Amino acid sequence: MRSETLRIRLRLSGAIILCAILAAAPAVQAQTTETIGEAIGQKVSRFELTIGGKSRVGVSVTDLSGGAVLASARENELFMPASNQKLLSSAFAMHSLGGDYKFATELYVTRAGDIVVYGDFDPTFGDPVLAAEEGKSIYADLDILAAAVKKHLGDSPSGKLFVSGGSGVYRPDTWKVKQNHLHYQAPAGKLNFHRNCLAATFKITGRRARPIIAPQTRFIKLRNSVKVGAKQIWSMRPGSGDAELIMRGTIKTASPYPQYVPINHPPMLFARTLAERLVVAGVPFNGKIISMDLSKIDRKGARPICTISTPLARAMRRANKDSLNMAAESFLLRCGDGTWPGSAKIMEKTLTKAYSLSADSLVVSDGSGLSRKNLVSPATMTKLLAAIANGKCASVFTDTLARAGLDGTLKKRMTRAPARGRVIAKTGYILKVSCLSGYVLDKTGKPALAFSIMANDMPGQVAPAKALQDQICQMLVAHVDKQ
Repeated sequence: MRSETLRIRLRLSGAIILCAILAAAPAVQAQTTETIGEAIGQKVSRFELTIGGKSRVGVSVTDLSGGAVLASARENELFMPASNQKLLSSAFAMHSLGGDYKFATELYVTRAGDIVVYGDFDPTFGDPVLAAEEGKSIYADLDILAAAVKKHLGDSPSGKLFVSGGSGVYRPDTWKVKQNHLHYQAPAGKLNFHRNCLAATFKITGRRARPIIAPQTRFIKLRNSVKVGAKQIWSMRPGSGDAELIMRGTIKTASPYPQYVPINHPPMLFARTLAERLVVAGVPFNGKIISMDLSKIDRKGARPICTISTPLARAMRRANKDSLNMAAESFLLRCGDGTWPGSAKIMEKTLTKAYSLSADSLVVSDGSGLSRKNLVSPATMTKLLAAIANGKCASVFTDTLARAGLDGTLKKRMTRAPARGRVIAKTGYILKVSCLSGYVLDKTGKPALAFSIMANDMPGQVAPAKALQDQICQMLVAHVDKQ
């Protein structure tokens, strides 16, 4: 027991020493005449030596004004990018669709009174974060559709509700099936709603725990057996083809923060919630909901009565600033062939050709970075970032990135000047992987440097890798200010 305690103390001491080294490094470097590339190279070498094991760190930094490479380390090696993959998916979407593209979700009514909704892979319908930011209900867009149906049909009863089901496969086969119950592994389809998740909070009255579910719809049956108890151990899962929500366990205290659980069939969550809004709008709806390949439905005689349009940039903001996986998967499927294997190949081919990337420096498996089969080199990442920054839609892309110390996934990192607000980037984390890629801004807010810092095969926690990334970014900001 004593020897084990000693080993734990030594490991903690090592981590503390490493963080102290990282924190002190910039001050030491400021007193030398070494170049920024040499300083970063030495920092990376010390980091790998201190961490040990099979840990690898790749770095690539490019000056956007002239294209010079300022720093590099393992820049041509392949790394798992984790959520830095979303940068690639966003670039794929922008190139394929255009920076001003708008997703178009169309609602038709047939002569028989059937309602048909054609999806366009829009990931923002009912998004709770966007709704809160814009001061809207999560049902706002669905209420527009429902109002259009009511105006068209009047008091006449509607027929069936058909929604585009696509291929029927809503997650890539490279994801771990045992993690499908986790919110970040929500599926993606032609029609999406509320992050493709059900969310629950509780209201406790005496010994009774009443769940509050979002989205609310009578077309999903709630089976709740959660009770007030001494322990906070409760769970929920979709059942019976997503037509019911099963809740079990005990709850001690009510939290204002909802717990999210993914559904398995995105178009049906969209349809069941739309059906509820139809009823609320006063449409006599018979409750028959069908998800299918809508290419089999003849549009002849069907009248388009409403279209909901969403700017690509709005969806990219959720994917990049907040790292919403489902949004990035929607980009991949929309710009590909609607399947993960086919879309991945199209994305590889498109990016390598559009940005003159080496074909062996990029392997695409999914859109979000959850798959461990995604691979990219730091040099390829910065080459792509540099090309976008110098392109005509640069601001569309850069405005979707998290800002150090201010928002998104970088809100709590680099919170002090001069790095605060001067680094805009995409974070990335999966087991043993931590990455950060993006831009360093000059004092006017213009991107001056493109960078990519990727750490793979990290033993234990990735906190030291994140500290290294932040230190390098602080060095780069200081470098830009000296120019």
